[in-house]
Amino acid sequence: MCGLCGQYNFSTETPVDPQEIKRMTDALAHRGPDDEGYYVSGSIGLGFRRLSIIDLLGGHQPMSDAERTVHVVFNGEIYNFPELKAELQDYGYVFRTNSDTEVIVNGYKRWGNDVLDHLNGMFGLAVWDEKKRQLMLARDRAGIKLLYYKISPRGLKFGSEIRALLATEKSTSEMDPVSLNLFLRYRYTPSPLTLYQGIGKLAPGTRMIVKEGAARIERWWNFAPAPLDPMPSVQQAEEELLELYKRAVKRQLISDVPVGLLLSGGLDSGLLLALMNQSGKSWKTYTVGFGSSFRDDELCAAADTAKALQSSHISIELDREIFNTTLPEQPS
Repeated sequence: MCGLCGQYNFSTETPVDPQEIKRMTDALAHRGPDDEGYYVSGSIGLGFRRLSIIDLLGGHQPMSDAERTVHVVFNGEIYNFPELKAELQDYGYVFRTNSDTEVIVNGYKRWGNDVLDHLNGMFGLAVWDEKKRQLMLARDRAGIKLLYYKISPRGLKFGSEIRALLATEKSTSEMDPVSLNLFLRYRYTPSPLTLYQGIGKLAPGTRMIVKEGAARIERWWNFAPAPLDPMPSVQQAEEELLELYKRAVKRQLISDVPVGLLLSGGLDSGLLLALMNQSGKSWKTYTVGFGSSFRDDELCAAADTAKALQSSHISIELDREIFNTTLPEQPS
């Protein structure tokens, strides 16, 4: 899952306290038990907790270029990183790791802020350009990975979770009644709002550029469907959709650690498992449910799907006592 955080005192240019970055990073320890890293230089500070997925030994973050002028912290996965790495190597860029993070580092050096247009994946990231004195925060197109921020008279704080921002606060942040109203109405808080006053979240497909004493938020991606010309037949559309689905699943199986699947009794996860089987059949699947005491429980249906598709399946049945005992322990 990983977690990133940081501060940039762009308004005052006062030095960042390394201990504040440490406290912010520690607040994200549950997201990344495998590694931690820091970069603090003057008015900028970055922190990272890592859950190792790709390049277990070489993917330490914050990750910098060879000249140590570009520094990146990144939560997510870049599915097309092998192709991007080959393209950047053709341009003459040298890679020191097999991590997908390094394509962001060298990609930024090649394309600047437009590196986002080249990334196929899910991400919340921060790029610090030491030469330009510019910080870029960005969120992926669909908003799979979250990125929260707070701008104060001193500058900017940001992180993968709100708790990282609160870790250095001397007083408790007040709840935002407008956001609470929206949450109760829609069951979520629309960007850039959060339940906390003064704390926002980047919307999907947007980025924040902090430079020359100012911060601006802009949209870097818009969904713009193109008309089909010529219009495909139903059979052609079905074949094309299946091919797109296959390619997407295959990309997301790239990992240096075992991959599993949360399996329900429904169509979506069953289709995912069937497509995963085209790249091997040693997948582990998991289902959590309440058993026959819950009318809509899917434990049995998921077990049938797992048997039909030959996965190594684990069913976990919860009762009220287990649920009430473990709920307070969950980080979310």
